[in-house]
Amino acid sequence: MGELVVTRREGEEIVLGDPEKPYGIVRVVSIRSDRVRLGFDFPRDISVNRKEVYELKERQYKERGVQ
Repeated sequence: MGELVVTRREGEEIVLGDPEKPYGIVRVVSIRSDRVRLGFDFPRDISVNRKEVYELKERQYKERGVQ
């Protein structure tokens, strides 16, 4: 999987997927010092997690034997 790096200013957005029917939108809500606040606009059936939450869930699934 490749990594795409983009530069955005406060209030700007990134559309994921086909612009006609996007998977979702990521918006730069605010930038203060070393903190960037992002807003995620995705359908409820698409899971959006911080990486540490994703990794915790992944470990829990593996412990339970769920793939």
